[in-house]
Amino acid sequence: MNFKYTAQDGSGQRVIETVRAESASDLVGQLKKRGLLPLRIEQIKDSSAEAAMSGSFFSREATLREIAVFTRQLSSTIAAGITIVEALDMLAKDMDNRILAKIILDVKGQVEGGSFFSMALAKYPKVFSVSYVAMVKAGEKSGTLGRTLGHLAKYLEGTERLAQKIKQSIRYPAFIFSFMLFVLSVIVFFIIPKFKVIFSQAKVQLPLLTRIVVGISEASLKNLPWFILFGVVVFFSVVFIFRRPQAKYAFDQYKIRIPVVGKVVKKALLVHFSRSLSILLSSGVPLPASLPISADVASNLYLRGIVEKITKSVLSGATLSNAFKNHEIFPFMFVKMVQVGERTGKLSEMFGYNADYYDEELEIAVNALTDLIEPVLIVVIGAVVLVVVLALYLPIFKIASAVR
Repeated sequence: MNFKYTAQDGSGQRVIETVRAESASDLVGQLKKRGLLPLRIEQIKDSSAEAAMSGSFFSREATLREIAVFTRQLSSTIAAGITIVEALDMLAKDMDNRILAKIILDVKGQVEGGSFFSMALAKYPKVFSVSYVAMVKAGEKSGTLGRTLGHLAKYLEGTERLAQKIKQSIRYPAFIFSFMLFVLSVIVFFIIPKFKVIFSQAKVQLPLLTRIVVGISEASLKNLPWFILFGVVVFFSVVFIFRRPQAKYAFDQYKIRIPVVGKVVKKALLVHFSRSLSILLSSGVPLPASLPISADVASNLYLRGIVEKITKSVLSGATLSNAFKNHEIFPFMFVKMVQVGERTGKLSEMFGYNADYYDEELEIAVNALTDLIEPVLIVVIGAVVLVVVLALYLPIFKIASAVR
């Protein structure tokens, strides 16, 4: 649901924004976390564009690549001296994604009606994230919207490259794993039952290995419906459990500590957090507001909880580097770079350097993980095939000996 609220910040200034929340009480909780005192909350109806987006079964929301391209084009048109209304109208007409085009045209209409660009974007949180809106809002306030959009486009393009890099790295191991499951299914459900008929006709004592493999095949065929039902129940149970914040928090914390994989997850979190924090600070967003927004970008409840503690420490007078130092998720190198940024007054640049550094580290870690997974999967496939071949051919040799 969309809400328009009026709130008061710590300095007594009024803040008026349009945001999306599950309910009015949920919005009140969000505002209190941001240090805002709610004065008025009003629910507003979804616009035609958002209704079209949610109502069409075959519609698709904008991809990260489409948002990055839109942001880059908008930055270039504004830098060329074109007004934002003209730029939005021009870009919407050239879009292949008609749902996104409708949203942009709706945003254009709101801007024409006197609304801030950031407030219009905030009505579509599924398309434009909280951090995106915050950066745009900072660019509007500082009068550098074109430059801010350029930074934002660079950030989105980097995030897209990172996502593609990870997808490409896991594509081959995923293919090998899928092929392994296919081979196992063919062996268990088709090959072994045919050999079982031959062995039963021969009336010889089967080796232990053969009896085990045949037993697994028989149990799989007999209980296949139960296995499928069990898988469905487990899937929906996991989905239900992870809807609870406590379970998701525990899993997000565990992911970072998984051997080998945890290093990749941790570096990915540091890249997202550092990159978004760098952009927010360079766009003029205050540090206490930038920290929780950057944590939200990483989509990790464990990191979000740590950043909330860090924000409280900073507001209490602690230095940012000391606040980071108290949490093991932030490496020594990360903390030292932040320390240098505080001393030199170039905090946003240092977070940018951190993002670049851990981006390179992430690429190395992903490649190392891929290099580890591929031979392990190949060995597993080879071992399974070897066991099955031995189990099927040992009785054949025994039958041949008996015939002689």
